Amino acid sequence: MVAKNKIINMKIINRLKQAIRDFYVLYADSTELLEKAEKLLRPLPKGCELVKLTYDNKDCYKCQWNVNQILEGDRRGGQVLAIVNENNEIIAYHYGVCRDNRSMFFKVKNCDFEHIELLVNEEYRRNGIALFLLYHMVKSMCPHNKKLSTCIKPDNIPSIKLHELIGFKISHRVKFFHMARIINGHYVYFNFPHYKI
Repeated sequence: MVAKNKIINMKIINRLKQAIRDFYVLYADSTELLEKAEKLLRPLPKGCELVKLTYDNKDCYKCQWNVNQILEGDRRGGQVLAIVNENNEIIAYHYGVCRDNRSMFFKVKNCDFEHIELLVNEEYRRNGIALFLLYHMVKSMCPHNKKLSTCIKPDNIPSIKLHELIGFKISHRVKFFHMARIINGHYVYFNFPHYKI
């Protein structure tokens, strides 16, 4: 009985540890970002194309990730861009939200656009896909918006280096308690405190 309680306590402690999130907050100027990114852009791998992902067309594509979770950005007043290969598989995606729309993690008040998540399938990494997605997202979402922000985990060194290369600068670090629940088929995120970035 004591051993069983010990296992349950360890599971609770581990769950709480996983719920504490630590991020760097980075900012960039969209004009500077587009200028720097344009010089570094590479064409997409053969057979791949850029698509706008929505609830209407999501069934056209196969995906190793949870598409409904990816489309949270679309539901929150943002946009989701994806790269699909010749087999209609989503190999990378990116989403973000504009100012005053509901963000995934933070209240977007001190910037015009928050780019939230950028993920590339492991076998397609180091092909310039992340930069390609970020460039096209900023170009389409930020014609008049100047200040961009994003949050990156401190241990995600490749992502931090990519962002710094195109003009993002680390502003500060935030730590919060994060839990996710599925309500009516949508992920709802509870963050304490709810930072205004």
